Amino acid sequence: MKHIIDLTKNNFDRIDFTEAKIIDFYCKKDLPTEFEFSVWGATLLLDPHWKHDKSFIPEHNFKDLYVSGIGIVRIDNLFGGNIEVYIYENVKDEQNRITVAKNYDGSELVFRRQWGNTDECKSVDEYLWECVIMWPYGFCNLKFYSNGNVDFKFNTEDLIFADDYLKDPYRYTFKEK
Repeated sequence: MKHIIDLTKNNFDRIDFTEAKIIDFYCKKDLPTEFEFSVWGATLLLDPHWKHDKSFIPEHNFKDLYVSGIGIVRIDNLFGGNIEVYIYENVKDEQNRITVAKNYDGSELVFRRQWGNTDECKSVDEYLWECVIMWPYGFCNLKFYSNGNVDFKFNTEDLIFADDYLKDPYRYTFKEK
């Protein structure tokens, strides 16, 4: 069953997108006033202060839940934003960690784009995602400024306990076909 959670203003802190992957992000040169993008994985922070609809949560469950599936983030009334993508290298380091690609001078390879004037955005709400983006593949800082609604739509059948995800993240993470 599809479910929508309001993330507007202070509600944004009810979901943690740190472990998410942005899997579908297409934004034209000019930022539209309404925008949506797809993410895989988000943690619903239920304990202890969940103030949203609880009808989709298993009875007497107070553990955080992980959406092991595709969700859609939708933002209305956008004023601006910016994105930075630190491109991942196709090589791992000695400790088997993904590394950030480097330019010829040794600096990190970073793609950046800004929409709108950030000075005009100081009077509206800021929303920040710090997670992996699948294309271009890398670590992403994505910030949007809006005075409209922000919501997250997902399928409740994709919910698992966040503890299960943490025990076996490779089982529940996004996999390209």
